[in-house]
Amino acid sequence: MKNLLILHLESIARERLAVFASSFPHTRRLTRDARVFDRFFSSATSTLMVVTYLFHGNDFEFDRSSRFEGMRPAANNRHLFSILRDRGYAANLVCLNAFETHRPTRLAAWPDDLPPVFGTHDFTMLQQRFDALTDAEPFAIYVWDLITHIEHSLAVAPFASGLTDQVARACAVADDAIGTMLAALERKGKLANTVVVLYGDHGDDYWTHGFKGGMVHGTEPYTHITWTPLAIAGPSITPGVADGVATTIDIAPTCLALLGVDERLSFAHSGCDVLAATRDLAFSQNFTANQPDDRALGIAKAFAVADDNYNLMASSRGLELYAYRLDPGNHCNLLEFFDSTPDGGLALRAGLSNVNHFRAALPDNPRAVAHVDARFRTLRDRLSARVAAKRAYIEAAGVQPTYALDPRMFDVFARAPVPGGAPPSRPAAPPAMAPFEFSFKLSP
Repeated sequence: MKNLLILHLESIARERLAVFASSFPHTRRLTRDARVFDRFFSSATSTLMVVTYLFHGNDFEFDRSSRFEGMRPAANNRHLFSILRDRGYAANLVCLNAFETHRPTRLAAWPDDLPPVFGTHDFTMLQQRFDALTDAEPFAIYVWDLITHIEHSLAVAPFASGLTDQVARACAVADDAIGTMLAALERKGKLANTVVVLYGDHGDDYWTHGFKGGMVHGTEPYTHITWTPLAIAGPSITPGVADGVATTIDIAPTCLALLGVDERLSFAHSGCDVLAATRDLAFSQNFTANQPDDRALGIAKAFAVADDNYNLMASSRGLELYAYRLDPGNHCNLLEFFDSTPDGGLALRAGLSNVNHFRAALPDNPRAVAHVDARFRTLRDRLSARVAAKRAYIEAAGVQPTYALDPRMFDVFARAPVPGGAPPSRPAAPPAMAPFEFSFKLSP
């Protein structure tokens, strides 16, 4: 039987992995021998949601609730590690937690039928625990290293010259832990029989899309937050770069397939084995489907869908569309350049700019305009259907979908205010879904 090791890259998106490349020598070495998913998107912008979605293989786990903090998941599918325990695996979760002494590690997505989570603030103790857990096979271990979380990275602040250096040093500490664990498995002769999954839960946004009360994640699912690393290494896995899209909810079924565990995830909206099937898009969200906007922090409940080029996001502000490979930070909402057509497509707005660079990109480039239009139609239809499925899921449990996203928002474009001029008019919306006063204005 093969072993399983899941390495959780806390608060690390593709962007951070690239910018702080020198802090990740062991991670980069692992990815060279792995199947790397170049278009992997996190299913949520919050760690606790992501971890829950990973273990249960779907992103509906909290959607019936108007909050998710402190809530138990719905368990639409059995927990991945509970399945493995029943197949003879020693299933454990270990966590490096800088606040363990006064804020012990707790995880609602870790069920009572599994051994308690092992948390420590001591790097050496973490390694000793990992070493002990890997003596006997088969093992399934989830490693959650919180040092790269913005709060936990304060542990290295006294040694850093500033915030950027602090983040870089935290990344180096996390990478060193990965290197030490892989070396331990290699020393024991067990690495060759271990499936290693390395993934990022979400990225951070240092206030580039609004201050959000100071929050750096848990905000709207822009791709610089959701576009995260995924690499899978192990027996029978051919190294290289996968072409298709993948997402968090695919990790559980992929692990089961790689370990030869024949258990179907029966929930209708479960993930898939991405080594056997290629998906064309991935969904992300920041809040539960029945959670209200957080007006105090200026955060809208939002849902996003990404394909190999674009990220479409829907919230109470309306729709936003980004060409994320050209604009990884999602700073230019392409819908600023378009009006909606009667058949639900896009028409380039007249008189936008006579600058040659812009004209070459869109007005004088009909194929590019047609591509945006075609993808927008598909993404809007698929995202609308996904949000509708979440509403139906809420109602099926007899819960009132009080804060579910108004379907009319799929007919509204989020637009920035006109500089120095009157804002564009906007359609009426139910009070619970009214746009933020200080934020985007909606198109007619």
